[in-house]
Amino acid sequence: MMNSITTKDLCYTIGSKTILNNINLTIPEGSIYGYLGRNGAGKSTTIKLLLGLLEVNGDPIFIQNKSLKQYRTEILSTTGNLIESPCFYTKLTVYENLKYLDIVYGKGQKRIDEVLELVDLQREKKKKASALSMGMKQRLGIAMAIFHDPKLLILDEPLNGLDPQGIFEMRKLFQHLNDEGKTIFLSSHILSELEKTATHIGIIEGGEMVFQGTKNELLSQVEKDVVLRTDQPEKALSVVQESFTATLNSDNKISVRINDDKDFHLLLKNLIQNGIEIYDIDSQNTNLEQIFINLISKKND
Repeated sequence: MMNSITTKDLCYTIGSKTILNNINLTIPEGSIYGYLGRNGAGKSTTIKLLLGLLEVNGDPIFIQNKSLKQYRTEILSTTGNLIESPCFYTKLTVYENLKYLDIVYGKGQKRIDEVLELVDLQREKKKKASALSMGMKQRLGIAMAIFHDPKLLILDEPLNGLDPQGIFEMRKLFQHLNDEGKTIFLSSHILSELEKTATHIGIIEGGEMVFQGTKNELLSQVEKDVVLRTDQPEKALSVVQESFTATLNSDNKISVRINDDKDFHLLLKNLIQNGIEIYDIDSQNTNLEQIFINLISKKND
């Protein structure tokens, strides 16, 4: 599979301060790549470098397998972006902002209507941009980013300031755009949303990558606890402890630490083969937020 974005030992310093240290992004074409990090971790700097807004030494950034340094204009013509907050003419209406873009791109009235429909701003098209709610401003920002039908979208904190309904609508929009074949690179600190939206995750801390891979790889690599209620708790504990770390809780339930689905299968098999009846199972999955905190703690140890 071709990568939409690749960086090779991407570094960035300001004076003696290292902002990014050897960042090797691998963003598959057709993915929704969630770029996670605390404020100040280097997310926005990475995005500005990917868009050619900051100067970088060497030739470390490749988009659609082409060097950003050598093919900047060509690359940016097929890239849409939203950085920090939407940029538009506040005194123009929603429609006029898109009409202005059409003067540049020459996509025609049909495209204006399509984009308004996509971001659900048809009813607001006569409103001045300054009168829009925060959520609508974000949607107008996305509309302007996708107007020229880019292959790649680079979005910096696109969920900022949105209420739960706005976040839900934005998630649906990202999934729709992704279904149309667009690669979406989005930075965010709203972990629960990336858990629902992203196919791939990159985690940055202190300017260094601490994880990169599919969301499933990230979620599966972390231990989780399974709590069991059985007919013979003492015997069950003894059986389970032959293969796993387990404890008997005060309410006679057994808490077992497992790594993955194979462990879970083995756990149940051992109990059944020893004639133990299982009355209840509660699997306490580790969510993205817990994993994020664990990885950052390890990096800072």
